[in-house]
Amino acid sequence: MTSNALARLREQVRCLERRSLHHSPFRVLPTGLQQVDDHLGGGFKTASLHDILVPDPLEIGASLALLLPLLARSGQPVFWLGAAPPQLHAWGLHQTGISLRHLICVESDDASVLAVAEDILRGPERAIVVISGSRIPSLTEVRRLNLAAESSGNTGFFLRPVSVSRSSGKDPCACATRWQVTSHPSAPLCLPGQVLPLPGPRRLSVSLLRVRGGRPAHWLLDCPDHAPLSRPLASLLAHRAPPALPAGSLPSRSSACRARA
Repeated sequence: MTSNALARLREQVRCLERRSLHHSPFRVLPTGLQQVDDHLGGGFKTASLHDILVPDPLEIGASLALLLPLLARSGQPVFWLGAAPPQLHAWGLHQTGISLRHLICVESDDASVLAVAEDILRGPERAIVVISGSRIPSLTEVRRLNLAAESSGNTGFFLRPVSVSRSSGKDPCACATRWQVTSHPSAPLCLPGQVLPLPGPRRLSVSLLRVRGGRPAHWLLDCPDHAPLSRPLASLLAHRAPPALPAGSLPSRSSACRARA
């Protein structure tokens, strides 16, 4: 066997083992939650898929509290796929640091949404794909998406509702991680001069149900995502709070990106 043929054979073996892929320089996507990032070795691994389960429609905000800061820190374009238009609030996205110019919402029917996700994940441009909807992908479909993500270095997230009665998280999973995030009662915040305590920082119950090559875990985490009050709460209620954002700070409606597949 010639040296050129041997080199080509070694290159093919390295590609099969996924050791020489030209991935994004971001090896992990940090969540900003120290305990979670430490357990994961820095954050969510890129070039893979992650499954986030929503056990109740009212808990979608808790799941987004984990996902949106991660998307904002990535600095990459975000493709939000689903059969229905995503109910995303522009000012809330701005508050988390997500650029609306880098958010592309794609509406597609359930039959083709995974095919659209595969095309985006396999593309040469660095991007993150969020697949929302109630459809449960098969193991074969998830493996196809995994191969697409590994070949390009892009990262995908499933954001899907599940029924607690169906033993959420027990079905087969080919994703790198599987999560369930719910809200948790906050601890009261007692401030000097206040007769009644104020609600404390938002709390999340974060469960890592499965992780490839690691251990499941559970955390109760405080998420102080609001700035301290600049004046007594009664004053804010009496005189109305000033506008949170100055006029013109958000892009106009015409700049929003939406497509149908």
